[in-house]
Amino acid sequence: MKIRSRSYILLALVFFASLRTMAQGNFSPYSQMGIGDLEDGFYNRTSGLANTGLAYRNNRYIINNNPAAYSGLSDQYFTVEMGVRGSVVNYYGTPVNPASTQSGDITFRRLAMAIKLSKHWGSSIGLVPFSTQNYEYDVPYYLQGSTNELANHHYQGHGSVNKAYWGNAYEFFHHLSVGVEAGYLFGQLNQKDNLQNIGTGATLASTTNTVDLNNLYMQYGLQLYGKLGKKWDYSIGGTFNQRNDLLASYNRVVLDNDSIQRNSQQLSQTYLGVPNAFGVGLALTHKQKYTFLADYKYQNWAAEKNSYPGKNYTITNSQRGSVGFEISRKRSFYNSQIELSYAQIGAYYGETYLQVNGQQIKDYGLTAAFGVNGLKGQNPLCYDIVLQYGVKGTQQNNLVQQRYFNITFVINYGTIWFTKGKKYD
Repeated sequence: MKIRSRSYILLALVFFASLRTMAQGNFSPYSQMGIGDLEDGFYNRTSGLANTGLAYRNNRYIINNNPAAYSGLSDQYFTVEMGVRGSVVNYYGTPVNPASTQSGDITFRRLAMAIKLSKHWGSSIGLVPFSTQNYEYDVPYYLQGSTNELANHHYQGHGSVNKAYWGNAYEFFHHLSVGVEAGYLFGQLNQKDNLQNIGTGATLASTTNTVDLNNLYMQYGLQLYGKLGKKWDYSIGGTFNQRNDLLASYNRVVLDNDSIQRNSQQLSQTYLGVPNAFGVGLALTHKQKYTFLADYKYQNWAAEKNSYPGKNYTITNSQRGSVGFEISRKRSFYNSQIELSYAQIGAYYGETYLQVNGQQIKDYGLTAAFGVNGLKGQNPLCYDIVLQYGVKGTQQNNLVQQRYFNITFVINYGTIWFTKGKKYD
């Protein structure tokens, strides 16, 4: 009991610490637009599959790609997962400062818990990132109609929008699972413009915008699964995210060179739209060992373009396709199949919701992962390591290209709950 109590205290500390470490530290030039870089990673069992998992089901891992997957957990099972990511980004293009071509960070990305409440009902709660903003750049300020540089605008911004969720799934007829996730989006974006002396770099004046965002964002999921002959299993999954408005409260403060406040105003509340989103997926498993997966996702951002005014960019529809392959190594134990380890590879290609200087920003790359599970339930911990290499953006039309390498660690703790008997003899 003492060990379990200490585990729960540790999990609580990790949860509250994660509230402050969810935002990324890497600079991302495109995050200044819209509500920042949208998160397309799940930091779970599907990360090595290029986050392909709308149709994926697992009896031990928390698959939050589709809320319908929670019913796939083993009976009387309780599990906790945490994900941490390290990232290195290299920047290419004419606007890039030769002295600042690389950045890196290590951030906490996910905390989730799930419980199999009954034979057909699975439930999960968690905290995951939704979007991040982190940028910094300089723009010369010229005398109108001349090439005389009067000052320098130093723009910087940081912050994040996170999602706390509660998802539930119920299984019908052993072939159909229906899920719903109630997500609460919340966060703060901080944007600052420093007007600097071109000779000394001293601040002449500064304007700071603080934007607080929050509202609900619902997701619905469906999975249909069964057998194809004696050696094949199939699963078909689908998700739908319901459009909602993000309540945005703006606070603007203007300071002079002596840091004396010259203006402060609470701007009228404005709603920013988060659009409808759709996703479909397929999974085929051969002999419970080899799994092939494919996903396609689409978001109707074009309907929200008037909510995100900007210069030299516009909001457009986004889409993402991905595929993955998994090999699972298992061993028979008391008429059950116990997974010992697994290996994964995946590939993805996406068109983001940003169109800058006439170019829609694309994001594509490869993933690979290896995981080790506790044997026979004696070790409740599972460890996963995920490698990812990707390219975002382009060097055309005076834009910046990002080439990034991520390494993600996922730790899973699972145990049988509310039972006086032993899991295995």
